[in-house]
Amino acid sequence: MLYVNSFSPIEQKLAEKLSLSESIVQADARLIATKRSLYDMGNFADEKVLLYSFQQLDFYRHLDSYEAENAAVDYLVDFVVENKFEKIVFLSYPGAYFNSNNLFLQFKGYIEQKFISSGIPCTVLTIQAIVDATTQLNNLHDLFYDAHEHKYVIPQKSSCIVYSTKLTHLVNIISQSVNRNVAGKFDVFDTIYDLKTFLQIYSNVGKVQRIAPLYLYFKSYLGTYASPTMLELFLMSIVPMFKFRTEKEFNISLNQDNHGLFVTYNKQSAGLISPYNHLLKSLIHAE
Repeated sequence: MLYVNSFSPIEQKLAEKLSLSESIVQADARLIATKRSLYDMGNFADEKVLLYSFQQLDFYRHLDSYEAENAAVDYLVDFVVENKFEKIVFLSYPGAYFNSNNLFLQFKGYIEQKFISSGIPCTVLTIQAIVDATTQLNNLHDLFYDAHEHKYVIPQKSSCIVYSTKLTHLVNIISQSVNRNVAGKFDVFDTIYDLKTFLQIYSNVGKVQRIAPLYLYFKSYLGTYASPTMLELFLMSIVPMFKFRTEKEFNISLNQDNHGLFVTYNKQSAGLISPYNHLLKSLIHAE
């Protein structure tokens, strides 16, 4: 398996866990400047499965960040088609559509289309937060961490919720996607937290401060906070995710198995209701 990723801590932990059951070689997505650069990185032509993710979310600070990855994906698609890859697994993001009014989501929607249009069977896994409970690693850390004050700074908005999946579940689903040739788009999550609780549980950083979004926008333009595009992800209307089809296809139970406080989603009000200890059944799609 060729695992093209942005070499974030959570992606390296994913590679470590996948390597226990899969043969993996890695390539840095940030270094793909031409199709030739893929050949220069290593002997990847013998691989037949591509796993692609980009979890360095703080990378998306400027427009040229999107343009660079967009070009890299074009080269990557040409490469896998040219070398007759048999499977693509892509870690996408909830709400990723080509006509989204958020630049990041629009961009991820375009990437989905690029991989699917390759003609190679493609599994798109829609994932917001990835966590490793043992090491307390999570992919949202750099978006909100203030290194100077050793705290998280998050928007002061009650509808900031996080759909979270543990690495163990993700590894299981990726392995099945590869070995069973599962194709399609699937939502992957096992727990729903409010943003503050999520960061407190899956990090060694204890303090989380809520700040007015307008001030965070100002800090964004000064370059001292996540880009406005990424900040908007946690200010937009909630994008509902449904795990019924995922559980059915992969024969996996995505039930929460910790005692953290987390929130549930009310479809009618698109807001939060009081926390309790099981996922709201309205989130389980009935087919």
